[in-house]
Amino acid sequence: MRLVKPKRKSAAENVLPLINVVFLLLIFFMLAGALEKADLLDIQPPETLGTELPDDTTAILLVDDDGTLSFREEIVRRDQIVARLQTYFAEHPDGRLKLKADAQSDAAEVIALIDELRAVGLKELGLLATGAS
Repeated sequence: MRLVKPKRKSAAENVLPLINVVFLLLIFFMLAGALEKADLLDIQPPETLGTELPDDTTAILLVDDDGTLSFREEIVRRDQIVARLQTYFAEHPDGRLKLKADAQSDAAEVIALIDELRAVGLKELGLLATGAS
């Protein structure tokens, strides 16, 4: 009587399910890691020692280190920002504005911009900064 020996599985057959699982996890983390929407301008805000976190806001005005302005996902010229904000606050009378300026931007230009925002009738303006590490 002859006994048939079972075939031995190769090492490659045992590794394939593991490779499939690793690739599925890789795809999952790549998709899950890209959930935060990036700003239109690359801004590095100044650091703060405060611990208060910003609340939800309705609009963010970005100021780049070279003075470029972005409002509601659009690049806006300096002479157009007052008109854009007046239009925005006419549509959103209870809207609030946060200003996110780059740490390397000229402070005098940012202060001049804040003065222009006051001329619009802006009552409350929040300045965004990162926490000191």
